[in-house]
Amino acid sequence: MVRAGARTALGALALAVMLVGCRTAPPGKVIGPGADAPWPEQRAALEKLDAYSLTGRVAVAANGEGFSGNLRYQQQPHRSDLSLDGPMGMGGVRVALDGEELSIDTSGGDHLDGGAARAELEKRLGFSLPLAELRWWLLGVPAPGESTVVEGEGAIAVIEQVGWRISIDARAPALGFSLPQRLTATREGARMKLLVDRWQP
Repeated sequence: MVRAGARTALGALALAVMLVGCRTAPPGKVIGPGADAPWPEQRAALEKLDAYSLTGRVAVAANGEGFSGNLRYQQQPHRSDLSLDGPMGMGGVRVALDGEELSIDTSGGDHLDGGAARAELEKRLGFSLPLAELRWWLLGVPAPGESTVVEGEGAIAVIEQVGWRISIDARAPALGFSLPQRLTATREGARMKLLVDRWQP
């Protein structure tokens, strides 16, 4: 039979171990100035951010058809990698944009480059995806070049660029920024909605 003093000591030891574990658990990496920092400071840092990744869910509608699926996106300084997995003929598609070189790999085992890759991706989505601008829009800022923005509640709420309208429907703290959690990209005959589940550096 364990004495009361021994039980107390064991309990204190277990509590100490738990507290040490909590203190040493790695926090989420912070890149930005803070989700509560003034928006101009956040925007300036976001416009320089060239490496991040996210996972989420996407719903696409175009030409009277649509699909929904999972999305994984990884941005590196000179390369963008996008993975879409969904039903309705979409299957799985892996898209890589390296500089201006585009390639895709399909779940059927096909590998396509250049114009053939763009044509296949447009056929599957129902519209031409603005891949060069996407890396910026996902962060809630316009891509370099001509654009129109509407700010609301201290951050960009709408971006209009290259024929697309991107509405940031909700934001959440992540990576030391207030980043889009839900956004909708629309153009004539096409709509793409994104819900971000997780941001990572």
